[in-house]
Amino acid sequence: MNSILKKNKWLRYSFMAKDVRLASHLPKTKLLTAKALRKMIARYGQVILKPVVGRRGFGVIKVSPLGGKHYQIHHENKKKKIRGFQKTYDYIKRMIGSRRYMVQQRVQLPEIRNRPFDIRVIVQRRKKNSNSWRVTGKVAKLAGKGYIVTNNARSKGTVLMVESAIRKSSLKHLSEKKILSKIEKVALLSARRLTSRYPNHRIYGLDMGLDKKGHVWIIEANTFPMLTHFRKIKDQRMYRRIKAYKKGTS
Repeated sequence: MNSILKKNKWLRYSFMAKDVRLASHLPKTKLLTAKALRKMIARYGQVILKPVVGRRGFGVIKVSPLGGKHYQIHHENKKKKIRGFQKTYDYIKRMIGSRRYMVQQRVQLPEIRNRPFDIRVIVQRRKKNSNSWRVTGKVAKLAGKGYIVTNNARSKGTVLMVESAIRKSSLKHLSEKKILSKIEKVALLSARRLTSRYPNHRIYGLDMGLDKKGHVWIIEANTFPMLTHFRKIKDQRMYRRIKAYKKGTS
């Protein structure tokens, strides 16, 4: 499989969305045009713009309608207020240049001290022809203060165990056991679906979000996931397990 195709988030989203078991876990997403942006804002309010090909939270933009024909652009830790939809869209186009972008329904992520977090889940199999997928690691990525992206390097955020993040967050009233079970179920479904497109692939990194009701959302599926998050956790057992699976020795 061509590496560019493997990195194309739009193709990956479109393929996953055709699976009825996964569709309800995928935020509505469209390729970015003025018409698509207007419709998505009208339907969902806040939306997230992200590059079709990109990594580590690079180029992610949040667009929020403020009323009175005003919109707020939130990029990195900076915010800008613009009046008028067309001027807002023109400003976005100047920001992104010729890069292809998607517009996505914003998932209201849980927070710890007003900082959002999502969950990186690693799913692996030992051999290319194996049907035995396993969740080998999961870690919570907490955004840095004032940032919308949870990528630690980009937002100067932190990582913590998922169980700890849930207990400290706005989700602490929900069943931790049920949440973890749902995350694992959706992650394994995702890996099995993606296998029919990438038959020789052995590892996926899923960025998963939880809304206030504990519903699991697949924010993004990565075919070349970074493992640095797991090196930052004090307990290195997950990291060692992931590395062993990559070698096919676990």
